[in-house]
Amino acid sequence: MDRTDNAHRLVECTDCDALAVGGDEIRCCGSAMTPAGRHANGPGDGSPPASDSDDPPGPDLDDLLRVVFGMSPAELDVCLCVMEDGTLTVAELTERVGYDRSVVARHLNHLAALGVVEKRRQILDRGGDAYVYSPKSPGTVRRRFRESFLQWAAGAADRIDDLSREKVEAIAEAGSATEWTVFREP
Repeated sequence: MDRTDNAHRLVECTDCDALAVGGDEIRCCGSAMTPAGRHANGPGDGSPPASDSDDPPGPDLDDLLRVVFGMSPAELDVCLCVMEDGTLTVAELTERVGYDRSVVARHLNHLAALGVVEKRRQILDRGGDAYVYSPKSPGTVRRRFRESFLQWAAGAADRIDDLSREKVEAIAEAGSATEWTVFREP
């Protein structure tokens, strides 16, 4: 089987209901975890089979970069420019992407903090020095984005776990209009 066929599949443990994401065999409670989700083996609760239209939509790249990494479309432009053009100064990048110098500098500092570009001070031929920004290898960029995403996803899973079963059931069963008025528009 091609690695891309199962590189990012959701699996579950049939013994403890643990969930994981992975491509290779993942084991839990002494056995291999099985594909999870409503389409894996059909619903076990007697409900009708789910259709693909019942699945939540996957994120598009802009949403993923904005939510997980705090990147705007402008920051993606800056990132791609560094990746394509190699080592550049803020001034050179400003000319190429057409954004304000302070915007470019802020985006570059964020990209350096994410670990996808390298920031270093370089002596200029005409005297003085300037920060230059160099792309990390595509493999390093993918790894840094994946690590950051998985850390974000782990934190998101913790937030979901914070919802107690009672709260979720109360929300689901809230039939009266008076119980949940905080989120209603005037």
